[in-house]
Amino acid sequence: MLANNNKMIINKLAKNSVKSNKKQYGILFFTIVLSAFMLFCVFTIGWTYLDSSRLQNTRLNGAEYDITTMNGFTSKQVKSLQSNKNIQNVGMESYAGFIKSSEFDNTVEIGLLWCDETFWNNLMSPARTKLDGHYPQNKNELMVTKDILKACGNENLSVGDSIVLTYENNTGVHTDKFVISGIWDGYGDKSAGFVSKNFYDETGYDLKNDGILCIKLNRNYVLPTTIQSLEKSLNFSDRQIFAPTDYIENSFKLLLGICGLALVICLSAYLLIYNILYLSISGKIRYYGLLQSLGMTKKQLVRFITKQMLFIAIAGIFIGNLLGILLCIKLVPYILSVLGISTGNMALQFNPFILIVSVAVTVFSILLGMRKPIQIATKVTPVEATKYIECVSNGKGYKKKKGAFFWRMAFEQFKKDKKKTVVVLLSLAISLSVFYCLTTIISSQGERTVLPNYWNADFVVQNQTQTTENINSLKPAIEDSFVEKIEKMDGMKDIHLVEGVPISFPYVSKGFSDMWITNYIERTPYVSSKDVITNYKTNPSNYYGMLIGIDEDQFDYVNQSLSSPVDKQDFLNGKSCIVQYEGSEIPKEYLNQKVPFSFDGKQYEITVEAVSYETQYSGRDIGASLIVSQNYLKSLTSKPTILDVYIYYNQKYDEVLEKKITSLINNSPYSNDLYVESQYENMKTIQEAQGNMMEIGTIIALLLLFVGVLNYANTIASGIQNRRLIFSVMESIGMSRKQINQLLIREGILYAIFSIFVTLTIGSAITYVCFQSMNYMRIPFKVPVIPLISSIILVVLICTLAPLLSYKKLGGNHSIVERLRNCE
Repeated sequence: MLANNNKMIINKLAKNSVKSNKKQYGILFFTIVLSAFMLFCVFTIGWTYLDSSRLQNTRLNGAEYDITTMNGFTSKQVKSLQSNKNIQNVGMESYAGFIKSSEFDNTVEIGLLWCDETFWNNLMSPARTKLDGHYPQNKNELMVTKDILKACGNENLSVGDSIVLTYENNTGVHTDKFVISGIWDGYGDKSAGFVSKNFYDETGYDLKNDGILCIKLNRNYVLPTTIQSLEKSLNFSDRQIFAPTDYIENSFKLLLGICGLALVICLSAYLLIYNILYLSISGKIRYYGLLQSLGMTKKQLVRFITKQMLFIAIAGIFIGNLLGILLCIKLVPYILSVLGISTGNMALQFNPFILIVSVAVTVFSILLGMRKPIQIATKVTPVEATKYIECVSNGKGYKKKKGAFFWRMAFEQFKKDKKKTVVVLLSLAISLSVFYCLTTIISSQGERTVLPNYWNADFVVQNQTQTTENINSLKPAIEDSFVEKIEKMDGMKDIHLVEGVPISFPYVSKGFSDMWITNYIERTPYVSSKDVITNYKTNPSNYYGMLIGIDEDQFDYVNQSLSSPVDKQDFLNGKSCIVQYEGSEIPKEYLNQKVPFSFDGKQYEITVEAVSYETQYSGRDIGASLIVSQNYLKSLTSKPTILDVYIYYNQKYDEVLEKKITSLINNSPYSNDLYVESQYENMKTIQEAQGNMMEIGTIIALLLLFVGVLNYANTIASGIQNRRLIFSVMESIGMSRKQINQLLIREGILYAIFSIFVTLTIGSAITYVCFQSMNYMRIPFKVPVIPLISSIILVVLICTLAPLLSYKKLGGNHSIVERLRNCE
C-alpha cells in the first residue's frame, strides 16, 4: 500500500475532523482549559498562601526576620553577617530600661527599647499599619503606642505632647519629661517604647552584652545546613544565643510540602487529560482503521491525531491560563488587601514563573496522555479496527456463589483491570487525603500559633497594684465578690486563685537573705553595696518579698517543672516551700535550710526545698517570693490578698463568657491596675495576622479534591464506554436498565469505600505526621470533623452518580438492537 505524503491534506483533514466533532472535541477542549486553569490557580493561590504564612510570621514577631542572636554581639560578628551573601538585612536592638511610673499612674511597668534604622525601617516596617511622627532623635523623645499611653494613665496624648516619666536603667532611677515623637500601631509586641540612640548611650547598657541582632535571609526557604553553617561562622560564646524562628527552621519542610502538592497536581492533570484522550481516541478506532485502509500510514496517522490535539491544546492552554490570570488579578488583590498589603500595582501580582510552569506541565501532561491512546490507534490493523472492542477483562468468569449477586458482580468488575482500578483509587484517595491534611492543618493554624499562657488558662487576671519601694502598696484590687460573680457565670469550668501577703526577711550574715541581697546588688550596677546592706539591716521592709499561696492543683503543675521535685505532703502541710527566682541559679547550700521571715509583726521560718524559675509568680518586690500552700498561708492570715485568678471555660474561646468577664473588669475601680491575659484575644490577634489563610488554603484543598473527582468520573466514563457491548448483551438476555444501574451504583460505592478507607488510614497517618512536624505549640491533634464528613459525603455521592450519568449519556435511548449493531 502506497503512502500519501500530503501534509496539507492531513492538516485540512484534522481541522475538518475537529469541526465535525465539535461536541466530542469540546469536552476535550474543556478538559484542557480546566486543567490549565486549575494548575495556574492552585500554583498562584498556593504561592499566595505561603506568602501569607510568611506575613503571619512577620506579624507575630512584630518584624520581618528569620533569626535572632541575643545576649550581645561583637562588631566582627556584625561584619560577618553583613558580608554574607545569604543575608538581606541585619537589624540591631537592645533593652534600654523600663518605666516605673508616670505623672498619671504610679504602677506602670513598660519596657524601653532602642533599635537602629535597619530594624525600624526595613525589618519592623512590614508589621506596622500606622505611623504618626518619627523615630526618636533627641534624648528626651519617645516613640509609643496607644496601649503604652493607656498604661501610663492618659491615652489621649498625641504626637508633640509631653509626659513626665520615672524610669530605671543601669545608671539608676530617674524622672524626666519626655516628648512623644511618634505613635505607631500594628502587629507584634506593642507594650515597649522606643528611645533614641542618645538616650540609649546613657543607660549603662551596651551592645556587646545586651544587644540583639535580627537577621533577615535572602530566601524564604533554606536547608537546615544553611542555618547551621551560619551559626558556626559566628563563633558564639557560651553566653550568646542563636535562635532561628520556627518558620525558617521548618522552611525546608514547607518546600517539600510545596513539591508534594505540585506532584499531586501534575499527576492529577495527567490522569485527567489521559482519560479524556483515551475516551476520544478509543471511540474512533474504526475511523482510524478506515483512514489506514485508504492509504494513510501509521506515521501520518500519528501526525493526524497530533494535529487535532495541537489545535485544541493551544487554544485550551491559552484560554485556561488567561482565565487563571484574570481570576488571580481579581482574587489575589482581594486576598492581599485583606492581609493588609498595598495593592497599588496589581498588574504584576501573578508570577510569570508560575505561568511558565503551568504551561509546561499542561503540555507535558497532554504529550504523556496522548502516548498510550496513539499506540492503541496505530497498533490496530485496519481489519481489526473494524471490529475493535477493548477487552479489559482478565477474569476467569463468574463462579456460582450464594449471596448478593450484584455486589459479587461489582466486586469482580472492581478486580478485573487492577491497574486502572489502582489509578482511580489513588487519584480519589490522594485528592481526599490532601484535602483532609490541608483542612486539618489550616483549621488548627490559630491554636498551633497561640502562645499558651502559664498553666494554659483561658483567662488570667493579675493584681498589679504593687510598687517596689512600699511594702504596703499592695491593694485588694481583686475582691472575693469579684471572684464569686465570675464563678456564677454560665460556661465556667474552674477557677484557681493565687493569694499572697508581703513579708520581710531579717538580714542574716552568710544566710539566705545575705545571698539574696548580694544577687540584687550584682544585678543593679548603679547601687552601692555598702549603702544597700546598711539600709537593709535597718529597714528590711524596704526590700520586702512575698509569701505566695497556691492550691494543690497548681502545686502539681509547678512541681513537675522543677529539676528536683519537692515532697508534696511536706509542702501542703507547710513544712517546706519553693522559692521563685529569675536569676541563673541559687547555690545548693542555701536550699534545704530554714529561712526566717516576718509578717504582721511576728517572725516565722520555713524550709526552702527547691527553686522555680517560672516568672509567673514574680512581682515588683525586691525580696524573695516564697511559694507555699494556701492552707499554710491561711494559717498565718485569714485575709490574704488575691494576686492572680486563673479562669477556665467549658468551651475553649467562649466569646460570650469572655465579654462578661471583661465587662466586670472594666467596671472595677482598679481596672487600670488589673492586667489580663486572654487566650481568646490571643486567638483574635493570630487570626488578624493570618488574614484569609483559612479561605486560601480551603480553595487549594477544594481544587485538589475537584481534580480527583474529575479523574474518577472520566475513568468511569472510559470504562463504561468499553463495556457498552457487555451491557447491551446483558440487557438482551433479560437484565433490566434498573438492575444495570444497581450494578453501577455498587461499583461506585466500592470505589468510594476503598478510597475513604485509604484516606482514613494512610491519609490519617500522613496528616498526623505533617501536623506534628508543624506543631511546635504541642496542641492536641484534632480532626476537622465537619469538612472531612462533608468531603466524604461528596465523594460517595459522586462515586454513585457518575457511573449512572455516564451510562445514560453513552447508552442513550437507542434500542438494544441498535446498540448491539453499533458495537459490531
